[in-house]
Amino acid sequence: MVRLISMMTTGCLILCLVGCGGDGLDRVPIQGVVKAQGVPVPNAIVQFTPKAGTPGEGAIGQSDAEGKFTVISSRQDDAGVPPGSYGVRVSLMIDGKGKFLPRDYLQADYPDAKEAIPAPYSLPTSPIEITIDAKGGEVAVDIPVKIAALKK
Repeated sequence: MVRLISMMTTGCLILCLVGCGGDGLDRVPIQGVVKAQGVPVPNAIVQFTPKAGTPGEGAIGQSDAEGKFTVISSRQDDAGVPPGSYGVRVSLMIDGKGKFLPRDYLQADYPDAKEAIPAPYSLPTSPIEITIDAKGGEVAVDIPVKIAALKK
């Protein structure tokens, strides 16, 4: 009986340690800049969706006033992404007058909000693809169209 309890305790301890260790994915840090025809895109949501063969659920980040961003890729806010190939979607919400919405906007406060990034680049099926190597580092997200809400 004591042996059974000892084995069960050891088994539970192992399960707890494995379960508390995160998702087990190796991530590399990345920093990036999102631009549309050379113009930085501020306050944009940048979403990385893994392509076939790339582990994980993807990553998300938000650009600053200069278009610079970093990403998190887990429910535990782990920085970076697993190396691999990603589809990249960019979203930038503006109000009816073309003004950028604040980072913490509520849809109810801006019923006239609309997407400033044209399809297909703002859609989950965006044609933008990026490969992250095992070193991570700098990435450039280039939207090949002019964004009306951006001023040069």
